Amino acid sequence: MRPIAKLNGLVFCCIGAGLAVPALTGVAQTQTQPAVHQFVQPPVLVETAPASPALKLLQIPKLGATQGCHPEGSIRRDGNDVYVQLHLVLGKFTINNPDPDDPYGGEDPVQLRSYGGCPAGPTVELLPGNAVHFDLINDLDAADPTCTPHPPAGLNLPPGVGCFNSTNLHTHGFHVSPAGNGDNVLLNIVPQTDFPYEINLPSDHPAGTFWYHSHRHGATATQVASGETGVLIVRGTRPYRAPTPDEPHPIADIDTILHDSQNTPVREQVFLFQQIPYACFSNPPNPPPGGSDWLNIFTTKGLYNSSSSTAPDGPKFAKWICPKPDATNFATPGAVENFNLQIFSSQIWDTSGRFTTVNGIVEPTLTLQAGELQRWRFVHGGIHDTINVQIVRASGPANSNRITNSALVGDRPEQQADVQTLCAASASTLIPQFEIANDGLTRRHIEKIAAGADAGSNYLQPGYRSDILVVFPEDGDYCLLNQAAPPSQRVDPGKGGGGAGPSIPQLLAYIHVRGGKAVTGDLQQYVQNFLYTNNPRLPVPVRNALRTGDLSPWAPFLELDPPTPGHVQVARFDIQFPKFFVNNASYDPSVVNITRQVNTTDDWLLTSVDSPHIYHIHVNPFEVLDVTYPGPNGDQVSIFDANGHCVAGQKPDPQGLANQYCTMWHTFRDTLLVENGYQVHIRTHYDRYIGEFVIHCHILDHEDAGMMLNIQLVPNLNTPGNGLGMGNMNMGIMKQ
Repeated sequence: MRPIAKLNGLVFCCIGAGLAVPALTGVAQTQTQPAVHQFVQPPVLVETAPASPALKLLQIPKLGATQGCHPEGSIRRDGNDVYVQLHLVLGKFTINNPDPDDPYGGEDPVQLRSYGGCPAGPTVELLPGNAVHFDLINDLDAADPTCTPHPPAGLNLPPGVGCFNSTNLHTHGFHVSPAGNGDNVLLNIVPQTDFPYEINLPSDHPAGTFWYHSHRHGATATQVASGETGVLIVRGTRPYRAPTPDEPHPIADIDTILHDSQNTPVREQVFLFQQIPYACFSNPPNPPPGGSDWLNIFTTKGLYNSSSSTAPDGPKFAKWICPKPDATNFATPGAVENFNLQIFSSQIWDTSGRFTTVNGIVEPTLTLQAGELQRWRFVHGGIHDTINVQIVRASGPANSNRITNSALVGDRPEQQADVQTLCAASASTLIPQFEIANDGLTRRHIEKIAAGADAGSNYLQPGYRSDILVVFPEDGDYCLLNQAAPPSQRVDPGKGGGGAGPSIPQLLAYIHVRGGKAVTGDLQQYVQNFLYTNNPRLPVPVRNALRTGDLSPWAPFLELDPPTPGHVQVARFDIQFPKFFVNNASYDPSVVNITRQVNTTDDWLLTSVDSPHIYHIHVNPFEVLDVTYPGPNGDQVSIFDANGHCVAGQKPDPQGLANQYCTMWHTFRDTLLVENGYQVHIRTHYDRYIGEFVIHCHILDHEDAGMMLNIQLVPNLNTPGNGLGMGNMNMGIMKQ
């Protein structure tokens, strides 16, 4: 169903199973059992011209339909040029809510800034070498009280935070130019204007999973928390080629080996995880002097506002609710408008009761067959909370059909007992995930994520992507879980911000396995034999190596050459509340903090003071060299053994902070959590592109509060003006 109306940038649409937005008046509609919502892919834009022949040839099969919300905008392909019209609007739709006391009967109306008016932005598929022309149309309201010299005092906005209706666009993970109208996050696209981006993917760009989101400093967290995110997929068609002296590591794409015996690509699913902290506010038509809208949130314990006490039984820690409006409560639809109350807290995600959505849906139901190998693309599009992905065989009482019937009810705390009983994780119930790529970059070796492996959970921090291969061994019901975070990820320094993992598990999706062919034996061998069997044309040594999980021929990077010995670059994250620092400075858009030379390599040392932070650098990925901690003699000790595994029995700290690094030895990434008490050693090569871009904490409320710096790449550090401009040219002595 297409959007049915648009007025002043407000788009009305339907999603999911086609449920219309309920009227905002009338009797509350309670639900005894939530409706089943089928798993859907994120929405796609209307193709106004035939797709690229290369994309057509891939014929990627997907289970289920795309999202029922048809976004505004379009996509047109003309050779290597791809024209994408992307509308930023105030969308009105519903988010399903399994709370049996929900006044709207399980479909909460929300009004959120979004791409195209849908809860998840449209997926855009590209090829290496494409020139992507994003026409970003900002159709939000120009009357933005947070973007005035004196924003409403009641919002208590930190310095630099505001202008929630101004935007720009970041293609997260792309190795492209940050200058001009490229991937330039220093631009400011104000409401009721549009801007022509041109993102030129080089022909040697890796195939993989990337994403896009707003990156307007001061408004990034508010906009991403509203759902201003979408998935970017770079498809790969480059087959394996043998190395030569001139090309010791030819480009090859893992897409070309993920197929069955008939060369049909394996099915794949996109999982865009979003954490939208929507709240319903009491907005009286005539606020008192000095007052404004978006100050009072409805909870089960009354209105929550900046004056609420810290009493554990008060509204500050109560579940958020959305009553239907009447003449006395002035209730709004769900919205993300108050930075302090909805975002700027390390505890708010657990206390609000809101759910992590998958492609815009709470706890969708995915059905597939046993024995079928699939590729799942996980994208963490949230702002500050860890998602610990596990796949677990449902168990529990034989007379309980709540997983079989996709019928858990209640908010997250109310579902906790059922999830812990019916989706209990153990060595016998965990289904392994076989990671083939992280942050869009193919790994050198398949990494098994399972009980007894280097990692038992797929730890996703905001900005992370993880591509896995998964196969279900037999019929039955399974749980896709956001497992309760270990204590290491729930450390709260009490300084505001975020980053804490969930204290209770959440069911992300129901998985029903029906039919197909049961798999006996070791699932890792099943996966690796699948790759070996279905690629008979590969050279024998390369093909045989697939049986051991070796993916190095398809990895875009193997090892970076070490830099010339010298100064190591540093990124040190610190909160001295209310200030947020990188290298002892809060963000100043007019200052270039670091200048380096293009086509050189640097080693970096990353540290966090007091609490964890998430390092993200634009344009160029980095290699994780080592993670160290203080030894008994004060020296730094590596968590890894000589083979790149975490040292058995090593306990650098009582909370197991190092565990999430155990799969990262010499992997390439663009985003990485930096635990306090550890030193993270990375290496990056500044390849090809000059210009100014940013390094920041990807806990996005931290970034908005100042935890960001500018870095500039220049042609030559040893020439006048660093090779920019005309240097000391004296026009008067030039001769004919």
